[in-house]
Amino acid sequence: MKDMHRSLALLLLCLAASAATAAAQEPEKALKQYEGKILVLRHPLQSSSQHYDADGHLLNREAEGPWTVYGGILIDKVAVRPDQLRIQGRRILFYFAGELTASTMSKPRHIEPPFPPSVKLEIALAHPLDSVEQARTVFGRVFALNAADLLNTLPEFWRRYLGDGLVYDAEAQPEKFSWQWGGKAAKAEPPAWVQAKSPEQLVQATSREQPVEPEQIKKDDDDIANVFKLGPGVDAPKAKSTPEPEFTEIARYEKYPGTVVVNVVVGTDGNVHRIRLVRAVGFGLDEAAESRVKTWRFDPAMREGKPVAVEMNIEVSFNLY
Repeated sequence: MKDMHRSLALLLLCLAASAATAAAQEPEKALKQYEGKILVLRHPLQSSSQHYDADGHLLNREAEGPWTVYGGILIDKVAVRPDQLRIQGRRILFYFAGELTASTMSKPRHIEPPFPPSVKLEIALAHPLDSVEQARTVFGRVFALNAADLLNTLPEFWRRYLGDGLVYDAEAQPEKFSWQWGGKAAKAEPPAWVQAKSPEQLVQATSREQPVEPEQIKKDDDDIANVFKLGPGVDAPKAKSTPEPEFTEIARYEKYPGTVVVNVVVGTDGNVHRIRLVRAVGFGLDEAAESRVKTWRFDPAMREGKPVAVEMNIEVSFNLY
């Protein structure tokens, strides 16, 4: 009888151990489903070795860069340990060639890439993962796993541009990642008002002379309380200082030229007070254009002999010579 009780107890222990092992494997199985998928970091860190805690906080102070360059990771391997998650992957670059496109870094001969194509992440765990839900929660604190989360990680410059057209679902099989312009296929041509000229050849976006509703413009100061469109009766600003932006290293490495179009408000002081993205290129060129255009200076637009604030589109071209 004692032997029977011992056998039964041993069987129960084995079953309990087996159940515990199976339960412990479920979180790892859930996370391994991300292998082979493109995920986007909440923090587009430039470092190729990144460290987080279980709440998604950075353990080291590290520099961030454009999400189109440093945000995307193609997950190659996920390893789950009791005290740590280890993730190995490759950088994914985003660019707009009529539609949002994702690709790994190219491999030109005899040219070193500007940064390593591989990246490693470590997420420190306070205790072992005990459920699939907890595993995905920890992962979701480091990566944006859906369109809403991704948009929330991006600056306003990008959120307004991507808007409702962004489709992203890391849980899909395979993951969904696309972008549409105004509800139409992204490869369709942007509306006519997007077209713009260089600052020396600024042209009207529309023929309306009525001021834009003030609430549509972020008021930096009183200079842009009333904003006009270029058109009859409104003389365009004259460029005084428009230094060209620098080509990003990765765009030069990939030999990818392009033209960024931004919508700006030039105030009565001739300074640029607001910038919105109208046509994106990717490869970090959009941020380069935004940063440089902020420094441009103009003689202000004139209406009835008085300086006025105007809204207009500007092309910023990046050419390979």
